[in-house]
Amino acid sequence: MHIAFLDSWLRRAVDGSGTAVAIGGLERALLQRGVRVSRIGPSGLWPQGITTRRLFFNLHLPLLLRALRYDLVVGFDIDGFLARAGRAGTPYVVSIKGVIAEEYRHERGAVRQLLHGLSLLEGHNARQADAILTTSDYCRARIVQHYAVNPLRVGLVPEGIDLAQWPEPGSLPIARDPFTVLCVARQYPRKHLADLLRALALVRRAEPRARLVIIGDGPEQERLRALAAELKLGEATLFLGGIPDDEAVREWYYRSAVFCLPSLQEGFGIVLLEAMAAGLPVVATTAAAIPEVLPHGQAGLLVPPAQPQALAEALRALLADPARRTAMGDFGRAHVVRYTWEHVAGQFLDQIERLLPNALALPAGEAQLAHATVV
Repeated sequence: MHIAFLDSWLRRAVDGSGTAVAIGGLERALLQRGVRVSRIGPSGLWPQGITTRRLFFNLHLPLLLRALRYDLVVGFDIDGFLARAGRAGTPYVVSIKGVIAEEYRHERGAVRQLLHGLSLLEGHNARQADAILTTSDYCRARIVQHYAVNPLRVGLVPEGIDLAQWPEPGSLPIARDPFTVLCVARQYPRKHLADLLRALALVRRAEPRARLVIIGDGPEQERLRALAAELKLGEATLFLGGIPDDEAVREWYYRSAVFCLPSLQEGFGIVLLEAMAAGLPVVATTAAAIPEVLPHGQAGLLVPPAQPQALAEALRALLADPARRTAMGDFGRAHVVRYTWEHVAGQFLDQIERLLPNALALPAGEAQLAHATVV
């Protein structure tokens, strides 16, 4: 079987988001199963602005798809909205990670307008596809609501994680700082990192040694730095920006005591998997898909969204209780095993077979390994 992945998004996690990690992880897992995967995306002299680049790439897709033969074409989010013009008769699936129609509601001004426009393309992509894959029940419900598709056409395939990169915490020469709270997130408005800064100010009244490390950059960074100064957090808040070295990011998971994600909108939340893989208890919200990924009271604590006081109380409770942190970390470590890329690739193929039963009907031995390609 030969699958084409249509992917115009940024390829590095530091530049983009969990989407970059997710597409690459699924690609590698399918290759290991003997499925040919060609990852088609822009490179070279294509426009550099990400939105212009994505649109320009998609306008050229019909010609690109006519030139090669595939058994299945998979687009991601808006990618592939013109795929039908290039591959009539070839099964086409769209994989929607975050539901742009939900994301734009948390933005302002020109960004909100832009994302609204992109949500129209994503909706068209969903309606024209033979089947839709998404990462959570939350996303499935929003896809049905916003894009007017039959829920029976939507299959669930969660995001995954490569546990080989996440050893047992005790096996590393890295000591946890019992007062460090870690957040890894692109600084978009929907992440609500201001709530975490306000929560930290409250936590430090009871525990002045508490500090916050934020990894990631984005459009909200200047405003968040100003808020940290207003709250007089000083050296208690460390903005590290985007870190291109994945190993350096992982080290922070192992150095910290608690992970916190105060987001109001998550299609899944790969960072939750990463925190659990590192044996790190999590404080997050009950918003969107988060409760589907993180078992409340077992791998962490979930609080109502947009409530800094509730975040502060949960953080204080865990920072004050090392035994509870250890127990939650151990549970998360065991729980995350169900999200290995091997399992996720199996679920992907199962969903394709369920939604498009003829797509996998190939002669024995036809599947073979192939490397990803970029055009």
